[in-house]
Amino acid sequence: MIKYLLFDQSAISTYIADTQLQSVEYGEGRRFVQHICGELQSEQFHNTVVDYCSSGIQFVGLKKEQDNSQKGARIFCIDLEQCNIMIERENPARLLTLIQKTLRLALKIWDRHPFSLSERYYETKSILFPFPQPDHSRIVIERSNTVLRLTNRGIDHPLLAYKYNAEEPSQVKDVVDTSILREAGEVYASTYRLLISKHIGIQTQDNTARTQALELVESTSLEERSDFIYWGIDRQYQMLTDSQRAIVDYASLDTPLRIEGAAGTGKTISMIMRAYKLLKQKECEGKPFKIAFFAHSESTSVRNKELFSYYDDYARFLDPNSAQSIRFETLMSFCSRFARIADSMLLEADALESKNYQLMLIHESVQKAISSKRLKTYFPIISQGVQDLFCEEKTHKQVLYNMLQHEFSVQIKGRTDCTIESYYDIKSIENGIPCVTKADKEFVFSIFLDYQKGLQDYGTFDVDDVTMEALSRLNAPIWRRERVNEGFDYIFADEVHLFNINEQSVFHFLTKNPTVKEIPICFALDYAQAIGDQGDVSADYISEKAFGTPESKNLQTVFRSSPQIAELCASIAASGTLMFGTTFSNPYNNPQYCFTSSDEEKAERPKLHMYDNDDRLIGNLGQVVGKFVKTLQCRLSDIAIISFDEKWLSQEGVAMLEKQTGRQFNVLDQGDERDCTKLTLASPFSINGLEFQGVILIGVDEGRVPQTSGTSDISKHFIMYSAYNMLYLAISRARFMVTIMGSNMNGISSCLDHSLNAGYLELES
Repeated sequence: MIKYLLFDQSAISTYIADTQLQSVEYGEGRRFVQHICGELQSEQFHNTVVDYCSSGIQFVGLKKEQDNSQKGARIFCIDLEQCNIMIERENPARLLTLIQKTLRLALKIWDRHPFSLSERYYETKSILFPFPQPDHSRIVIERSNTVLRLTNRGIDHPLLAYKYNAEEPSQVKDVVDTSILREAGEVYASTYRLLISKHIGIQTQDNTARTQALELVESTSLEERSDFIYWGIDRQYQMLTDSQRAIVDYASLDTPLRIEGAAGTGKTISMIMRAYKLLKQKECEGKPFKIAFFAHSESTSVRNKELFSYYDDYARFLDPNSAQSIRFETLMSFCSRFARIADSMLLEADALESKNYQLMLIHESVQKAISSKRLKTYFPIISQGVQDLFCEEKTHKQVLYNMLQHEFSVQIKGRTDCTIESYYDIKSIENGIPCVTKADKEFVFSIFLDYQKGLQDYGTFDVDDVTMEALSRLNAPIWRRERVNEGFDYIFADEVHLFNINEQSVFHFLTKNPTVKEIPICFALDYAQAIGDQGDVSADYISEKAFGTPESKNLQTVFRSSPQIAELCASIAASGTLMFGTTFSNPYNNPQYCFTSSDEEKAERPKLHMYDNDDRLIGNLGQVVGKFVKTLQCRLSDIAIISFDEKWLSQEGVAMLEKQTGRQFNVLDQGDERDCTKLTLASPFSINGLEFQGVILIGVDEGRVPQTSGTSDISKHFIMYSAYNMLYLAISRARFMVTIMGSNMNGISSCLDHSLNAGYLELES
């Protein structure tokens, strides 16, 4: 029976710095957990020796920095008889997270580094809460172990983990039994030199090859993870998790492949690598192969193409005349070109401007319903919920317009054929307009018809009109005949959660074979980012398996964001789950964080700054930006300011921000390209698919996120859902730093209450 696990300082330094040992989605990470559980045998492992003794396992580092003859050895022992970490054995992800965070804490104790929020001390005890709240599991380490027999044998400052549970501490002072620590320390002292001499410089040919491979991995892990895109596909492949490799290497071209994961888990790069591998494979086979890689926004599509362009031979594959080719574009641009709709007839391609244009037309349609006394006619026969929405004293006009926009796009255009009969047949979305009677739907539909007429009068089409026109042509005899030659062999669809039901339907008609039920498509999704559909997946096109029966791959290792930022994202997602139940999808199920100890040195806990008013907020923005620039030492374009108030995205607003900060901006919502010498400014609507070293959110307070003025019980549900979505989306773009700025005139956003109370967000005055 294993009584203890013993780690020396050299082994701990090795384990916390190795990327592949941070997640069980790596084979080496799973092997590390197997050693923790005592399921393997003694071996040399990642520049350490794992030695199975008679009553325990010791992990001994082979780094030269450890030398007992020059200084006292430092060991950390987990007493498995008192500290029952093996209750996590059935969940390897949790067990690995527990071990890695505990090893980091041990090193902090020895080096006298400051503790994080989840690490606390009480008298001679150090206490670690390794998992996000409301999980109260804790591991307790005794720091003041005085074992004379170990001191005499050159072991200095031994640490002992003696308790692991989720119970509140008792009032009785713990009496720590150090007998296991003494036994483990004596075994270590007597075997250390023998283990070192046996394993350094004496390796079999197999071990040599293994070590060379590990050296490649270690040298890669020391570089900035943000440089991953420049490494080349072979080196990138070396650093993929097993789950990501399963996507890249997926053999079938006939079965749909569904990829799910939280923001920053590598869904997009896995698909891009898969696309490149397929093209190279077909080139070697001498077979023509045509791929379409779709994104929802122009900025995301440009980014995806840029990632692909770092690979060898990219130009040949991007050439549409090549036998093996790939096309990167938005679904909107494809549909408008296919339907032969001129750009001048489209609403603004920019997400925010398009949204504003739609809201303007909806405003005109609502005013027409009021002025024509249609509202007065319907008012006595519509339900109380719909009455409240159209009552200015109970629902702010802007909230009403946003809810109607959602209803028109998702419900009427997305799930019906735009007829009142079809609209009767569908049930209302929980977070949408609560139409419960025929009169409710007839009234809303009458406003929709006015909105459509407004589009016609202005000679423009919205996204749904363009998509529907493209669908009608895609389902016509001419394309059915042409698609055999003009269709795609394979489709990639990034961020499918952002496409509504009509847009998702387009993919079905783009491949060459019109008869197959299993569509050759690979698509990625994270429903927690689904701003457009308010998270209701009950009638989702993908969930109904319209592409066939997909093979699902789930990614759990967060690469983009630091653990502090990922935990803030998880707490926001959890808040949404608690409020909205099953209609809100929380992607953080046993997440793995892939930051090494050196990565974490640049990261810090996300901050919330509240100011007296907006003038003070903007007046201090330059100072916050300056801190980001000094700390991150990155290109200015890798720092994003995300505005939750449209006034700062207007020309006057941008000019004011530039004056106050003394810096220039790339404004994504105005179609600016990312100039590396300028900061990035964007709304939450245009930031999807991008990533930055640091993110600053401005205008986040109770008045704006969520909007509180004039919200009825019905509309509040909608607004709160949208607020959670946008916060999650914006914060998850960041790698190392997040600062949220709001005004005390409105108060702290209620969407942040859980994160503040749990300590994942730090309030600074």
